Amino acid sequence: MDPAMSFAEIFTVVVPVFLVIAVGYGTGRRALFDAGGAQALRELTMQLALPAALLLSIWQTPRRVLVEQLPLVGLLAFGLLGVYAVLLGVLRLAGRRPLRRAALFALACVQPQYAFMGTSILGGLFGTAQAAVPIAVAGILVNVVLDPVVLILLGMPEHPASRTAATAAAATSAVRRPALVTVGGGAPGESVEAAAPVAAGDASPEHRPSVLRTVGHALREPFCWGPVLGLILSVGGVGVPKVAGTSLTLLAGAASAAALLYVGVSVSRIGRPKLTPAVWAIALTSVVVLPLLVYGAGLAMASAADAAQAALIVAFPVSPVPLMFAARHGSKADVRTIGSAVVLSLLLSFVTLPLLIELIG
Repeated sequence: MDPAMSFAEIFTVVVPVFLVIAVGYGTGRRALFDAGGAQALRELTMQLALPAALLLSIWQTPRRVLVEQLPLVGLLAFGLLGVYAVLLGVLRLAGRRPLRRAALFALACVQPQYAFMGTSILGGLFGTAQAAVPIAVAGILVNVVLDPVVLILLGMPEHPASRTAATAAAATSAVRRPALVTVGGGAPGESVEAAAPVAAGDASPEHRPSVLRTVGHALREPFCWGPVLGLILSVGGVGVPKVAGTSLTLLAGAASAAALLYVGVSVSRIGRPKLTPAVWAIALTSVVVLPLLVYGAGLAMASAADAAQAALIVAFPVSPVPLMFAARHGSKADVRTIGSAVVLSLLLSFVTLPLLIELIG
């Protein structure tokens, strides 16, 4: 990132991203995209365009540059996995939250929309090739490690008292499920509308998520294996054939627009946020506390450039992936809280992202 970039120039990178999201929001409100249309946008981005962009960018990156990214890997692991573990412990022990609610709220605090919004904003700041590495690293950490761990926690039985309360709540209330699919990672691309509610303690052994099965599913997603293939080809010294490079470039060109439209359509289906203290806590942790924490750790343990990239990766709004998990494993209150945090964090990020970019400039 150019250290001499002015605040006005930062806005020229950030504002167009939010304008395209607003267009997606408008089309969603006008019902030009139904749940099937939103799913199609998600699949175009996560199954085709974004994997092509990451594969090509990493493939074209020299081997020595990839080796220099190891501190960045450590910072992202700290921000996504380490902070999640701390928040889970605080919510579970100090906050005395049930395991499922603690797992969902902690995930909402640390899992950002790095994939969809990151390609546009980080590409504008650092260049497409340099932005591809942190996005790919975050994708592997989230989809192969973080989300599978959360699914395992959500499948664990609750304390009998919590189980009774959750079962009663599930029996007396119908959960309104927004038509959403995952944003920011390659987790199972099912609609939240299609997810059947699972009462706490009802996860039978055959329905509890398997670690190997969940990780295996993530590794089969192009968003995961595409960057890994690019890494293998780069380290192996295999050059990019002209035909392959041109084809991947054409396919990657659809990534930014489709991704941002999808974010807007998805948010339009959540509805008006309810601004409770929990919603504010999740949103502010996601777009303010976490990026500043990662940036400070990066300055202490790595270079300023690595600290800036890692901080921006985790500074994006809350991903709807926790909302999808809440619709399947949580309560009506969990769905409402996390859905509201998704909307609020997106609105806050219009201000926090430019300010963070200016701070770390």
